[in-house]
Amino acid sequence: MKKTRWGLLGAGYLLERWMKGFVQVEDAEIAAVASRTLETARRMADRFGIRDALSYDEILKREDIDVMYIPVPHTAHKELALRAMEAGFPVVVEKPAAVRASDWMEMTACAEKNNVFLMEAVWTRCFPVMQQVLDEIRQGAIGDVRHVQAAFAFRVDDSYQGRLTDPALAGGALLDVGVYGLHFAKFVYGKMPEKILSLASMNTDHLHLKVDEQNVIIGQYDNGALFTVTSAIRTSMPDTAWIYGTKGYIRIPVFWKPESAEIVCDGDIKRIESPVPQKADGIIDEGYQFEIRHVQDCLNRGLIESPLITHEMTRDVLVMCDDIRRQWGLVYPFER
Repeated sequence: MKKTRWGLLGAGYLLERWMKGFVQVEDAEIAAVASRTLETARRMADRFGIRDALSYDEILKREDIDVMYIPVPHTAHKELALRAMEAGFPVVVEKPAAVRASDWMEMTACAEKNNVFLMEAVWTRCFPVMQQVLDEIRQGAIGDVRHVQAAFAFRVDDSYQGRLTDPALAGGALLDVGVYGLHFAKFVYGKMPEKILSLASMNTDHLHLKVDEQNVIIGQYDNGALFTVTSAIRTSMPDTAWIYGTKGYIRIPVFWKPESAEIVCDGDIKRIESPVPQKADGIIDEGYQFEIRHVQDCLNRGLIESPLITHEMTRDVLVMCDDIRRQWGLVYPFER
């Protein structure tokens, strides 16, 4: 079996979860892991049995890697992605793919110039349930969609000190989990809203955080349809999404990693269920394997852009984020 060889440009906390999906994929292997410090890279290599722990310069010289995955803080995404693509590597970069839409445009231009694959790791779109829900909508299961509602929100405790609350690392709810709701609305409607209005709580908590602790975003389309999405890092909420149509509605529990959905129309309930398969003994994957398999399928087909998570989709979400932050007056220190 020919295996796709992955390189890891980063060795942060997210790899602990992502690797649980990776080990479920039979035709994939990690060739090397790199980090800003060799100590961090070696620790992750030892943790997951990866042979080589390298510096960024070293891994970008390797010739035995098919694709690079970038799981680092938002502010480092663009630089590492550009370096990898200039070296000729296909790239999968974590959400948000960049801090600003203009950064993403630089990245897509680099991908086109070097004729390499580039994708934002919006794993939600790769779940079978997500595809089934979108198919049902397109087939008219709930009529015309009029409203989409979703929340992704949790509460970090008062002692937390990390990237989520650090303005220098583009912290706050919007870029960490708010992008899930915006992507979800884009999945459903397939287009940009004509108007966006948003409010955020900043410097209102007793911790006096300088990033958005919580926010609400309202989007309106040309036909009057709406979305309302909420995200937070200091307020917990149920992460269920609702899609309301003229004939019925769809409910998706834990919409950002969906394993089930209910379609309700005229009193009838249709249930969709597609649990994440677990093929590695003692390891439970949340669903990252779907994204990994999708990337490998794209590479095997010679694509330079995912048909599920297009460059345009990522650009549109970041354009919305730019607009939303302008409404709040949120400017990160490195933007001044």
